Amino acid sequence: MVQAVEKQIFLRDADGGIIPFDTGALQTRLIGGFLATGLREESFMSEEIVLALEYTLLNSPRREPVFTRSEVDAAVVRLLESIGFPEVAHVFRRSGSESQLRIAVDKITVAGVLAAHLGCSAERAAHIAEIVADALKKLAFATAAPQLILELARHYERNLAEDDLLRDSELLPGIPQQTLTRKEIYDLLPDAPKKLVDEGVLRINGITTIFPSVRLFFFMKPFAKARGVSIPVTELEIEPLLYTAGNALEEARKAINTALRHPGELPCCLALPDIFDFLESFANSAPDQSLAAELASVLTGALNCELYHLAFD
Repeated sequence: MVQAVEKQIFLRDADGGIIPFDTGALQTRLIGGFLATGLREESFMSEEIVLALEYTLLNSPRREPVFTRSEVDAAVVRLLESIGFPEVAHVFRRSGSESQLRIAVDKITVAGVLAAHLGCSAERAAHIAEIVADALKKLAFATAAPQLILELARHYERNLAEDDLLRDSELLPGIPQQTLTRKEIYDLLPDAPKKLVDEGVLRINGITTIFPSVRLFFFMKPFAKARGVSIPVTELEIEPLLYTAGNALEEARKAINTALRHPGELPCCLALPDIFDFLESFANSAPDQSLAAELASVLTGALNCELYHLAFD
């Protein structure tokens, strides 16, 4: 059964409150980092980095999907550094820096900071706080910035075994580190999805090591024109055509997974960038989220996987 991801990720804010994870804001920060370092052409990778992080957090063994801002930022920095963009990582880290507030480094104060920001139990925070406070005492620190305390806490936390910790060693466990270019994907496609690509209806991004996934872009207006649908089009006319196209998408997805020779299934993402333009031009309909979702469900009906990400823009 195909369904969009429903599980919500939350962040623990600076005051200890819980807020939804804003992927758009994170992507904006990343784009700013690429632009600030003169890497305009590479800024497209911001979206893949956000998808990779979101996928990792959603599949974390942590019992509750609640993470601190510092955890998320640290994961982004590690990923940027691992894929060869340390200068972007530096700018990104600075863009999220907090005030230069300094606090006492006694065990009680440190434990309070960690309980609010580290995303662990009060008992575990107290244990880590004791280690951190002792380390700062040996360094002759009477006060320290919260960022330093959190970085030290994360360092010591990684040395403590616990099943629900977010591991640093591999961002995407079980995902193949193999790439495919768009041309390589096109060459391995069966006839039906290849025809959609030739018609300008379907675009399939290459497989990268940043976020290995099957990323499909389906353009409704070229599809409608190629099939010669009437205007205004009815659901009775368009839905059988979309179902047939959905079978072609599944053929493409299977071909890609087979080419990668991986026992599991890559996450599958689908975007319909012009769905609302299609509704206005071909169905004489105002932008309608529910109607767009209905058409998308017909298109994805043949996909034999869970649809990780669905976008209408």
